[in-house]
Amino acid sequence: MRASLTLLLLALWACLTAQTLTGTVVDETDQPLVGVSLLVPGTTTGTVTDLDGVFSLAYDADSVEVEFSYVGYNTFRRMIYADRPSLIRFSAPTELLEEVVVIGHAVAARSKATVSAVTVAKEYHDVPTGAAEQLPAAGQLTAGENNDFSKWELWEDISQMELAEYRDVWHFYPDRRYTVQLTHPDGSPAVDVPVTLSEPAGEVWAARTDNRGRAELWDGLYSPDSLQRTLSLSAVADGKRFTLPTAFSFRSGINTYEIPLPCDRPATVDVVFAVDATGSMGDEIRYLQSELTDVITRSGQAMADAELRTAAVFYRDSSDAYVTRAQGFSARGDRTVDWVREQRNGGGGDTPEAADAALLTALDSLAWSPRATARLLFLVLDAPPHADPGTRARLQAVVRRAARRGVRIIPVVCSGMEKDGEYLMRSVALATNGTYVFLTDDSGIGGSHLKPTTDEYDVELFNDLLVRLITSYGAAPACGETPARTPRRRAGRPPVFVERPLKAFPNPTLGPVTVRAPRNWTGTLEVIDGGGKLLLRQPATERRTDVDLSGLASGTYYLRLVAEDGSAVARVVLR
Repeated sequence: MRASLTLLLLALWACLTAQTLTGTVVDETDQPLVGVSLLVPGTTTGTVTDLDGVFSLAYDADSVEVEFSYVGYNTFRRMIYADRPSLIRFSAPTELLEEVVVIGHAVAARSKATVSAVTVAKEYHDVPTGAAEQLPAAGQLTAGENNDFSKWELWEDISQMELAEYRDVWHFYPDRRYTVQLTHPDGSPAVDVPVTLSEPAGEVWAARTDNRGRAELWDGLYSPDSLQRTLSLSAVADGKRFTLPTAFSFRSGINTYEIPLPCDRPATVDVVFAVDATGSMGDEIRYLQSELTDVITRSGQAMADAELRTAAVFYRDSSDAYVTRAQGFSARGDRTVDWVREQRNGGGGDTPEAADAALLTALDSLAWSPRATARLLFLVLDAPPHADPGTRARLQAVVRRAARRGVRIIPVVCSGMEKDGEYLMRSVALATNGTYVFLTDDSGIGGSHLKPTTDEYDVELFNDLLVRLITSYGAAPACGETPARTPRRRAGRPPVFVERPLKAFPNPTLGPVTVRAPRNWTGTLEVIDGGGKLLLRQPATERRTDVDLSGLASGTYYLRLVAEDGSAVARVVLR
């Protein structure tokens, strides 16, 4: 009894004497780094940086030496102190990858990230990739992201021109977009709220709001014809249905509505990796397994305040030893990691694979959370599904169901994909409020990778990109909380603006903003959110232009004035 009391007093004394040491970690350009690992050498005491690059470490002394580590940078040690916040800066990587920026289909080179170049031959037979074989180190694959929501007018052009021949192949026509923004009375985003676009005869499209309170819905997604009909929008929250006052397409703006209910924030983030395991993936699957292991581990560390659940589906084709196999959701990332590492590739051989079956398995066989901040489905593949009418119909049905359930499909395209697959995957991403990810040739790993049809893209390390997507889609402000700032993103993470400054006032604002151009420009004023999504566009014909952000969720937005002789940007906080 006396010994127990002594231990209790010692534990209480440790709690009372513990200090909280805080700080921010940035890169060589002073941009916040997400998911940096901190460890007190010789102990198990540590933490990771959050979305703003901020860390908070509890320790029983007012100073301590800490080891900082981050993929692509050299590990180092620094002293941190309880009496003042620390600013920790990672220096530039010692080895540089040539970053490819595609502008109008021309290629320029810039220095970017650390990568080891390795070339691997194609393999078309079962290759064990589990514990029996050592996986390569993570942080070698390179990738890019193309978010068509962030450059909507460009997508409208290329889908009707360069990629137009594939529209009728897949019967996907993501043209008539309807965007909804839902908020609570305190201004915070209304997260995971079902929203429906309807006509008098019934439902046209259904979705759920994301972590920013936004939903993307589509009219006639599977029809090339412009349908003349009366549409309405409604939302369901706490068992109550609310009809929105407007239902206009994105060309006319965003449909905003305040849900007259208190904020209720889900804490769960579900992430599924559906991976093509056919023989043609042999040049990259070992690397992918290593990268996904790193992504799962780091995402769990970076989102310590959320319940991150992961699951996996591996798939082949209808003529192979199996079509799909799955590992269910678990809050323990190591269980998903162990299962992924045990899988092997094989079979296939006719290019198209059973991607539609993988999506069906992911939706029907996995127990997704009924309430979640985000539900993410990464579809890793090097070939599209079969293009026969039956497969197309199944694919259309599963994409519709994914959107209704709030599951973002994020394709990850590997070597071997052709333009028809690119069009399909970008359409699927749009239909489910996702984004399009693709591996690049810059790592030297695998076969030739397809460059997307777009104006420009940045190259980053694949594992960093996926961690960034998971944390940005999975993070939502607490109820009543107004984000003080949104970190400027690293390469490939829109919006990264380097244009001249633009004056906007009042800032912060409750909605109305007056923009003052550097000089008497005429052009277009754009409103862009922290994820790079284009929200509003209006003419700016005077030096002073008024824009109203009322109806958008509290947070940080970028106002960009685009004119013939340049552009200017202001960052505005909406309270």
